Amino acid sequence: MASSSKEVGPKKRKVTEELRSFQERWTINYFFVEFKAKPICLVCSESVSVLKEYNIKRHYETKHANKFDKYKGQLQVNDLKRKLSAQKQIFTRANSESTCYVKASYAVAAILAKKMKPYSDGEIVEECLETVAEILYPEKKKDFSNISLSRQTIARRVDDIGKHIEDNLKNRASEFIFYALALDESTDMTDTAQIAIFIRGVDAHFNKTEELAALYPLKDTTKSRDLLEVVTSTLNRFSLQLENLSGLTTDGAPAIVGKHEGLVKLIENEASKVGNTSLLNFHCIIHQENLCAKSLKMDHVMKVVVKVVNFIRSKGLNHRQFQEFLKSLDSEYGDVTFFAEVRWLTRAKMLKRVFDLKQEIQSVFESKSKSIPEFQDKEWVSDFAFLVDITSHLNEVNTSLQGKDHLINNLHDLVSAFQMKLGLWEQQLGTNNLTHFPTLSKQPDITLATTARYASLISDLKLEFENRFQDFKKHHILFSAFATPFSTDIGSLPGYLQMECCEMQCDAQLKEKLHQVGLEDFYRK
Repeated sequence: MASSSKEVGPKKRKVTEELRSFQERWTINYFFVEFKAKPICLVCSESVSVLKEYNIKRHYETKHANKFDKYKGQLQVNDLKRKLSAQKQIFTRANSESTCYVKASYAVAAILAKKMKPYSDGEIVEECLETVAEILYPEKKKDFSNISLSRQTIARRVDDIGKHIEDNLKNRASEFIFYALALDESTDMTDTAQIAIFIRGVDAHFNKTEELAALYPLKDTTKSRDLLEVVTSTLNRFSLQLENLSGLTTDGAPAIVGKHEGLVKLIENEASKVGNTSLLNFHCIIHQENLCAKSLKMDHVMKVVVKVVNFIRSKGLNHRQFQEFLKSLDSEYGDVTFFAEVRWLTRAKMLKRVFDLKQEIQSVFESKSKSIPEFQDKEWVSDFAFLVDITSHLNEVNTSLQGKDHLINNLHDLVSAFQMKLGLWEQQLGTNNLTHFPTLSKQPDITLATTARYASLISDLKLEFENRFQDFKKHHILFSAFATPFSTDIGSLPGYLQMECCEMQCDAQLKEKLHQVGLEDFYRK
């Protein structure tokens, strides 16, 4: 009958439980040193897996005793230590150089990605670097050749950089107390709808983060429900909660801003389910400004100008002859700028250049047996000059609204300032004062009736701004309270802010702090 009990053998000790330590005498007796918690032989650089004198002694006696017994002593030990140290430095230096090559490869990949260049351009950059190195630093040509910039490598590098950016954004997003989304839906050259989702958030220390979070192609329908699914997926990817969503900025597309079934309405409904009922909704301020600019009733000028530019730029022969003609005249400009409706900032540049090149353009057209009768019409030329000036003003405000890290109160102030300028220009044009219209002021015989007509156009433009920026204007009290908390009328504030604002306005130290550090650092600290 088999025994029900098993024999228990002697319990084995684990090496990690013996707490063994390296003994200094092993260096003198066996030429071993400790490196990264392992015993290393100074003679052959091999390591012994177990930190026991028996193993170390056996290694020495079987491999080195017959040769090194007569050399035992501190002098021989020091010499072997120096050799091991030199060997380590070689490996360290090689590793450092390899790291530099990889870092350089990532830096080039980042530049190519930012400039939207194909991955294969990395091979061209590599060839350029080697050529430059051969001329300037021939002794370092090998270093430049060691930088891997092949198409496959650049593709991997860009993927790594993108993943790194996303990981950083996820880490920062985990600290957001509030965040806002900007949504832009457009169609690319292949007729594929794309929705870009930008995230802007602040942490408890008022550190701002602003980044493109996702760019989704919409292969099928672009209904509001499809867009909601994309937005929800992005929020989940970055672990963002609807409770902390403070605002939405959109491009005004019907599927996004529909009153009942638009994306904004759907997001508001979802947010209200988790108790977020104070969601702010804005139409992109830059897009609004551009729509205001389009309201100018100057189509009779734009159609002629675009027709002229297209005639010059659309045919290679006409374009080359025009460029050569300008070169022969030593003209300030070498060409006319092509006009694209979607590139808002090209309009002012294009109009100014065509206006300055009126005579040259007229000469080229006459050489082609064509004419531009509008260029001989004084009233039309005056309208053209006015359009050049007002478009330049609109271009300036549009440019100032762009860029990262703007605060909403700053953007509101810029638009408000431009509306005030419109009021001033309306008054001045009504009295034939052309101070702020330099191109128009150079035209001869500008009558009061002409400037009164321009004043009417400015009045219409001012009204367009007032109507389109209603969503910003209704929040101007909050913007003012944020930007100037010590001078805001407390009675005009919502009830939940009044007590806190009373305490702030009576705190002399806080008031002094705002003057010393500025608005952002004031809230940050």
